[in-house]
Amino acid sequence: MKPIYFPFTCIFDLSAEIISAIFGQTVIYSTSSNNPPEMMQELAKRGVIDIRIPVKKDENKLNAILKDHKSWLNLHLGDKRGMTAFFKTHADKIPFFNDTITAQIRADIKKKTQQKQPETKPDPLFNARIFLHIAQEFDTQNWEINQKLFLVDKMQQNLIENIKGEIDSSYIENAENNLPNNLPNNLLRAYDPGAYMTADRIKAWALLMQHDQQGSGLFITDSKSAFEYLIDKASQTEIIVGFDSMPLQKNSIEKADKWRDNFMKELEIIAKNPWPTSTDKIAEPIFAKNSDTKVSLTLAIVPGQMPHEFFAGCCGYNYSESKEKSQFQNTLLGLVEPF
Repeated sequence: MKPIYFPFTCIFDLSAEIISAIFGQTVIYSTSSNNPPEMMQELAKRGVIDIRIPVKKDENKLNAILKDHKSWLNLHLGDKRGMTAFFKTHADKIPFFNDTITAQIRADIKKKTQQKQPETKPDPLFNARIFLHIAQEFDTQNWEINQKLFLVDKMQQNLIENIKGEIDSSYIENAENNLPNNLPNNLLRAYDPGAYMTADRIKAWALLMQHDQQGSGLFITDSKSAFEYLIDKASQTEIIVGFDSMPLQKNSIEKADKWRDNFMKELEIIAKNPWPTSTDKIAEPIFAKNSDTKVSLTLAIVPGQMPHEFFAGCCGYNYSESKEKSQFQNTLLGLVEPF
C-alpha cells in the first residue's frame, strides 16, 4: 500500500522528502502524460514519488485549452513574461481564482465557442483536469515567489543585525541556491496552498481519484485546510496516531527503514480490516535526534467507508459500490506538518 498525496497534482521537494521519510514512496496524481515539473521528474527518478495518471484521454484538447489560457494571460496582461508577471503583480490576490479574471475568461471562452463550435454537454472530469493543472501552475509559481520573499525577509533581518551594507541583487535572483537551512521549513509552516478554494480543489481532485484503478487506503496531505475540510465532511472519524515533533533523518538508516516498513504494514492492516481493530502495534517512530527537520503527524480513520465511496460522498458524486473492487474497508487520512 502506497500513500496518495492530496488534493494537489504537484508536490515540492521538501514536502516529498518529509512524507517519503515517514511513509515511503508517495503517489502523486497527474492530469496528463505530459512532462511534469522538472522538480517532480527528479523526485520520481530517485523513487521518492510515483507519478500516476488516472485519466489519459483528450490530451490534445487539454493541451490546446491550456495553451489558449496562457495566451489569454499574455494578451490581457500586456507582458511577454505572461504567467510569471501575473503572479508577481497579483501577490495580494489569488491568481486564476479572482472573480473579475474568471468572469473575463468565461466571457471570452463563451464568445469563442458560440462562434466556432456547436454547444456541447459539460464534461466535469475534463473541467476538473483543467482546474487542477491551472492550480498546479499557480502553486508552483507562488511557491517560487514565496521562497524569494522569505529570503529577502531573512536578509533584511541579517542587515539590521549586522549592518553590513546593501542587498546584493544577484543573491536574490539566485534565491533557490542560497536558501538558509531552516528557510524551507519556515516556508512550509507558513504556506498552505490548500487554503485557497479548498472545496473546489478537493472536488476536482476527488473526481480524478475516482478513476484510479490501483487505489490505496491511505491519503496524505501537508495542507491543514484540506485535512480539516475532509474531517468535517466525514460522518465519523477517529484519530489513531498523533506524533509531535518527529525528528527526521534525511538519509535512510536501518532503524528508520525498519520502523517505516512496520508502520506501513500496521496501517494497511487497519485499512483492510473491519473497525474497530487494535492499534497497539503502531510503534513510536525511531528517527535521528540530531535533525534540522521536525514534523508532527496526525492520522485519522474514516471507519466503514472505502476510499472511493468516502471521497465521492464528500464531494457529492454518485457512487456505485458495484464499480469499486476495493480491498480497503476504511479510509485513512493523514496530515504532516513541519514543527
